[in-house]
Amino acid sequence: MTTFARQNEKVLKIRMKISTLLFALLLAMTASAETVTTHPDEGAETIEPNLKWGKPTQQELTMTEYAPDKDADAVVLCHQVSVFYEFLNGNFRIHNVVKCRLKVLKPEGKRVADVSIVTRGSEANTLLTESVRSLKAAAYNMENGKMVKTKMESSMVHEEYLNKTDKLHKFSVPQVRVGTVIEYEYNLDSDFFYELRDWYAQRDIPVLYTKYALSIPDWLSFHIEESGMNNLEKKDDSGSLTIGEEIVNTEEHIFIGRNLPALKDDDYVWRAEDYGCKVTHELQGIYIPGAVHKSYTSRWEDIDEILLNDNEFGGRIKRNSQLKDEVLAAGISQIADPKERIEATWKLLHQRVRWNGDYAFWAKSGSKVLKEGTGSNADINFLFINMLHDVGIEASPVALRLRDKGRLPLTHASMKYLSTFVVGIALNDSTMVYFDSSAEDGYLNALPVRLSVDRARLIRKGAQGKWVNLQEAAQALEQTVIQATLDGEGTIRGTLMNGLTGEAAADLRKKWRTAKDSIDVIHQMQEDKGFEITDYQLQGRHDFSPTLREVIKFTKQCTSDGDIIYLNPLVISPISKSPFTAETRNLPIELPYKQRETMNVVLTLPDGWQVEDALKPIVLKFDGMTASIMSRQNGNQLSVLYKFDVQRTFFAQHEYQDLKAFMDRLVENCKNIITLKKVAN
Repeated sequence: MTTFARQNEKVLKIRMKISTLLFALLLAMTASAETVTTHPDEGAETIEPNLKWGKPTQQELTMTEYAPDKDADAVVLCHQVSVFYEFLNGNFRIHNVVKCRLKVLKPEGKRVADVSIVTRGSEANTLLTESVRSLKAAAYNMENGKMVKTKMESSMVHEEYLNKTDKLHKFSVPQVRVGTVIEYEYNLDSDFFYELRDWYAQRDIPVLYTKYALSIPDWLSFHIEESGMNNLEKKDDSGSLTIGEEIVNTEEHIFIGRNLPALKDDDYVWRAEDYGCKVTHELQGIYIPGAVHKSYTSRWEDIDEILLNDNEFGGRIKRNSQLKDEVLAAGISQIADPKERIEATWKLLHQRVRWNGDYAFWAKSGSKVLKEGTGSNADINFLFINMLHDVGIEASPVALRLRDKGRLPLTHASMKYLSTFVVGIALNDSTMVYFDSSAEDGYLNALPVRLSVDRARLIRKGAQGKWVNLQEAAQALEQTVIQATLDGEGTIRGTLMNGLTGEAAADLRKKWRTAKDSIDVIHQMQEDKGFEITDYQLQGRHDFSPTLREVIKFTKQCTSDGDIIYLNPLVISPISKSPFTAETRNLPIELPYKQRETMNVVLTLPDGWQVEDALKPIVLKFDGMTASIMSRQNGNQLSVLYKFDVQRTFFAQHEYQDLKAFMDRLVENCKNIITLKKVAN
């Protein structure tokens, strides 16, 4: 049991001491008398939110599009969540009452009829559970001018365990087609009184109206944070409830969103929900007069201490490796170069255990992992840390939140957001590198994208923890040399030598590892580069190394018209299309890592031909990005040097137009054509 879980269990025991109190919490749910104003496009049909349940309006039933977003395949008409506390049988319980009405506008929108709810339990305390009750759903359709209601049968709800504690409840509302109005509602009851679920106002379809009502007794104090790019209406009030002969105050918080745009996942963004309107919560303290007065307000330094003192985390760092004898027998500790020592240690461990595809924060015992020969990244990372200590290399866990789970909060410390950790390895007193056992294709500082975050917590025994930016350590380097000859028929024959380092090498290794067929990879490469491959060699594909090398022999046919040849002097366009094609963008751009690319082309021209229009020098600059194309001709030899450098990974949405223009110009210049003309004898 973790320290955090033990603390919570102690709190629950204290709750039992006041079980003689009768806790009756009533939440006024006035859902039908609100005045709502919408702001649709001028001249478009308006739709007013309907806050009455079980009675779709004629307007909802007959609408064919959502005026503010005519491309939307579905729309949330009304979404209401009410959260309140109850004290029952000596324990706190949270009630989440969820009601949702949606409209299907296009065939693709039928997906909103598929709903999933995840409840959880606790391995540390089986008395802590969550449950779903009063689940109802229905579809409303217009048939022959009349509304027809189709209820979902209870047999249509399927349940399955995702793991030892988490349970999935899923259902599909029946008789859903274009034009259907869907309603569903349920209560989610939770014994995890110290954790309120985050509330998200936006989703991947537009939202006409949404409301979140939260009631918290003064006995519990939460840090409540609202964030997002769109404004929510907010109202704070106070209430009261009677417990026996005592009046206890409550905090009432209401958040309302109107006409919220769809929050769609986009390329080059970690997690769209990070930028949507949401409300998050963190327990700060429990204050029950005469019974409990406990503060949970913590700093990240406090989290460091909790983890280091936890036997299942800090205790794992201090243990000896189960493979210590093998490590010493292999003579790894005698290797002078620290990087080579790290490489040898990892290779030995990798022979004994493989990653099972799971990311975790807590780990199984090392002996069990070695016996099974597989484990989560946390299982293997702890073993790796212990083995590195065996060979005199200092290593520590670096705790983080997976990219697709969101960023760690800046305003308050919270262990609940930590989802895994990587290994921070000290090469010397001033240089640290990072590695994770899930990096099947990577190397030191070449982490999978899910782990390459800008905010992670280095947890060190005997020293204060600190923040590290894993993105700063990651970089993709690609250096290409092309030596080729052009003949009078417009055919180029040459050799491409490509050296890849860091993330670039990891990406290519992954492409080959996950390919169904090597022929498919070659065909795709030919299509992307616009040439025919006559021979392909990949050196270092299976090495645990920062580098990888391609050697490609190729032919390419230029456009030729008798005495004229049209030639791209780069031979192969390093970038054929911009990744940013949308006219507008609502989300920032988050690149996975920094990158640097160079291409050095040496092309021998055929005798008796001359360049008619030489390539002009090209230099492009944008904040954090530079690109250049330079050329020179010496006799019949044409040399071209291309450079592209990206040293920023985050661009705000207001920079999108400038970034798009930069990339458009770069693509255009990479496709420049020069003319070669045959000289008359």
